[in-house]
Amino acid sequence: MLKSGRGVVLIGFEDQENLGLRGIAAHLQKHGIGAAVVPFNLPKTRILSEIRKAKPAIVGFSLIFQRFFFDFRDLIAYLRDKGISAHFTMGGHFPSMDYRETLENIPGLDSVVRFEGEETLVELCRKIAEPDEWAAIRGLAFRRNGRLEVNPPRPLIADLDSLPLPLRDKKMASHRGLGVRSILASRGCYHNCSFCSIHQFYREPPGPLRRTRSPSHVVREMEALFHDCHARVFIFQDDDWFMKGRAHAAWIEDFIGALERSSIREQVAWRISCRIDDLRADLLGKMKDAGLLCVYLGIESGNDRGLQVFNKHFTVDDVHRAIELLRHVGMPFEFGFMIFDPESTFKTVLENIRFLERITEDGRTIAGFSKMVPYAGTAIAAKLKEEGRLKGTIASPDYGFRDPRLDALQLIASRTFNYRNFDREGLVERLRLAKFDVLILRKFFPNRQDAEVYGAEVGNLIRRSNAAALECFSLMAEFMKTRTEDEIYALWPFLETLRQEEHETEDRIASQLDRLESSFRDAGDPARINFE
Repeated sequence: MLKSGRGVVLIGFEDQENLGLRGIAAHLQKHGIGAAVVPFNLPKTRILSEIRKAKPAIVGFSLIFQRFFFDFRDLIAYLRDKGISAHFTMGGHFPSMDYRETLENIPGLDSVVRFEGEETLVELCRKIAEPDEWAAIRGLAFRRNGRLEVNPPRPLIADLDSLPLPLRDKKMASHRGLGVRSILASRGCYHNCSFCSIHQFYREPPGPLRRTRSPSHVVREMEALFHDCHARVFIFQDDDWFMKGRAHAAWIEDFIGALERSSIREQVAWRISCRIDDLRADLLGKMKDAGLLCVYLGIESGNDRGLQVFNKHFTVDDVHRAIELLRHVGMPFEFGFMIFDPESTFKTVLENIRFLERITEDGRTIAGFSKMVPYAGTAIAAKLKEEGRLKGTIASPDYGFRDPRLDALQLIASRTFNYRNFDREGLVERLRLAKFDVLILRKFFPNRQDAEVYGAEVGNLIRRSNAAALECFSLMAEFMKTRTEDEIYALWPFLETLRQEEHETEDRIASQLDRLESSFRDAGDPARINFE
């Protein structure tokens, strides 16, 4: 329980657990400050009720996803309208880098905690009744006498092992009765991809761009979650599971050794995210033997020009070699991919489609794709702004293409594939989860004789979905590239026919997936919870 007028209520989006927010809550409690986490995705009335019960001195808002900016603004206005007078502060990537725009557009906010928030929020709690001392709180931007002031950034926390483990929710996502938990082994990233704000977030404050917990510390947390919460599947949320260099390879070897010596050996599985140029066959083999189930790759583009725009520092040939390495090791993978970027042409879009066709034709991985979004603080957003091409809103920044016909292609692509690619009930997410389900069966239920049949059926549905979507996209792009903008819009009904055909194909595949999943649930499996 929070002591009235002394504690902190932290509000942030939670699909999986918000480990950043929950780590701050644990750090506050370590310093004797009451802290509670309230999911942002609860109804406003419920959030209001939780705050009224707690009567905190501070309410902190965690803006992880820029697209929710106006939703947070509306919530803050609602809470102020309902009489909540606590100090309101906000953290996250966008507020940290665009603190002025945040405070100007959300009048109900009193301050912004920039970059890592643990120590800054503790100090703010201790000085909350002494506004004259806020100027000494590093990492804080705030209002004073009608003006916005910003203090120097606070150095990044050097020793992550010194931090308490995140405050965990007793309720846990599960999959076939197996507990699923998110976990972090590191903070930051060495790379400077032009579309990603992570590098900027960790570059501005003093300190190393990437810090890692000790392997034994990570494994002890996994053991605690296994014994206390029955967690069996761990999703590492690290920005990049770095494998390059002797020190990082040694860290992975030590982590595997600690895991093999632990009480949970052979009883857990885990997933990581990494770059394609991080992959090493020797380490992947050892990681697989230690329970690594799947790798998420940041591929992003299937043509060298797009990879240069994204500042990825690798080539399409490098990507193909990495995928062959994964297949040789027998490591399943998924990937991120942006089929449109600010420098897209019909040539690059079609090259991206051909690339996706090549790497997904066997049905082992799902072809999802998106348009690159110019998030605040990224190099590509700064370039677009300098060129006068940045448009949209804070929550939905956007840009137009140099060839206006591509705007038409992006429009019909959005109308055709948005549900498939991004909705929780769309085929990309559902097939990804079905594929994960197969991996879980193979790992934890080896006696299920029908698992291989199930896996083959899921692979067939993935292959068909990939082929249909990419053929539809290709037909649309080929149709437009030889026509003028006026001709494209005059013949728009043809594009709508392609869209309708794609949706009918998706519906058929979704119905077949329904029947496939139902047959496995009917065989005695518990219903699965979507935790992706």
